[in-house]
Amino acid sequence: MMEDISDFVERGDFGSALELALRIKDPFSKLEALSYIYLYVEEVKYMEALLGRMLEVVDSLKELLDKARALALIGYTLLASGDSKGDYFFKKAHQLVRSIDYSLWRADGYAYLAYYMALSGKHSDAFYYYNVAYETATRSSEPYSKVLSFLYTLAQRIVESADKVRSPEARDFYELAAGIYEDIRRNLSAQELKKKASLIELAVEHGSKVVSDFLEKRDLESAVFVIKYLPEEEKILALLEIAYWLVLHDKKGLGNNLVEEAFRMAAERKLQPEDESLRDIAFKFLKIGQLKEALTIAAIMDDRELASQVFARIALAYAKRGDKLKAVTVAEAISNESVKKEVLKAIEGGSDVGHE
Repeated sequence: MMEDISDFVERGDFGSALELALRIKDPFSKLEALSYIYLYVEEVKYMEALLGRMLEVVDSLKELLDKARALALIGYTLLASGDSKGDYFFKKAHQLVRSIDYSLWRADGYAYLAYYMALSGKHSDAFYYYNVAYETATRSSEPYSKVLSFLYTLAQRIVESADKVRSPEARDFYELAAGIYEDIRRNLSAQELKKKASLIELAVEHGSKVVSDFLEKRDLESAVFVIKYLPEEEKILALLEIAYWLVLHDKKGLGNNLVEEAFRMAAERKLQPEDESLRDIAFKFLKIGQLKEALTIAAIMDDRELASQVFARIALAYAKRGDKLKAVTVAEAISNESVKKEVLKAIEGGSDVGHE
C-alpha cells in the first residue's frame, strides 16, 4: 500500500494518499504512512488534517511504550518539516518513557527516542539517549538472555542511525554500537564498525586526499564511504577523483555521471572547491582524452586565471582532434586575453596545435 501512497504523493494527490493511509489497520504502520505524507505536504489545511489524524492514532494506543514511540515519530515529522513544535512532542515522549516501570521497555523507549532524534538531526541528544538506553538495559534485573537480545537489537538500531548521519558525528554512534557488540561477544560486527569509525576519523583529518589514497589502493568501497563525512566543497573534489578512477577502469558512464553530479552540487549549493585542486583534476581528465569532463570541471572554477589555463589546453586538444569549431568556442571562454590570442593563433595556424 505504501507504493500506492507514494504514487499519489508524487502526483500531488494528497487527498487520495490520505484516504489510503487511513485504511491501514496496524496503528504504527498507519502513523508512518501519515508521517510520510506530511513530509511532502505544503498546504496548511492538509498539514493540520494530517497532524490531527496522527494524534488520533496516538490516542488509540494502549501501551506507554507505543505512545512514546508514536510521539517521537511525530516529533521527528514536525522538525523535518521545519516546525519547531516537534520539540514539544519529543518532550512528551520523554515524559512517557520515564514513567515506564519495566526496565527493558523503558530502555526500548529511550532507544526509540534516540532513533527519531537522530533522524531529526539532533545528533548529540540522540547519542545521549542511546547511552541511557544502554545503561538502563545493563542495569536491569531481567534474565541475561532477555538483556542480551535487547542489546543486540539496540546495537542494530544505533548502526541504522549512524548510517543516516551524514556528518562526522556518525563516528560516535559506530563506536557506541561497536562497544555493545563487544559486550555481547559479536566481535566481527564490532571490528567492522570500528573500521567505519576510523575511516571517518581519517576523512576528518585529511579531507578529500584520503579518497585519492584509497583509490590508489583500489579500495573503492572505502573511498565512497568517506565522502559523506567530508566538508561540502571537498565532497565535490572527492566525487571528481572517483569519477576519474572509474573512467580509468573502463566505467566511463559512471564516471561521467559523477562529473555531472559534482557540477550540479557546485551550482545548486553555490559551493566553491579549491581551484588549484579542480585544475589538477581537470588536467588528469585531459591526459586521458576526456575533454568534455575537463570542460565541465573548468566551468566550476572561480579563479579565471587558473580556468584560463584549463580552457587553453582543452581548446588546443580539440584543435588537435580536428574539431576546429569546438576549439574556437572553448578558446573564446578564456578570460585572459593574451592567453586567448595565443590559443586562437595556434588553432588558426594549425602546425603548432597541441604544442606547449
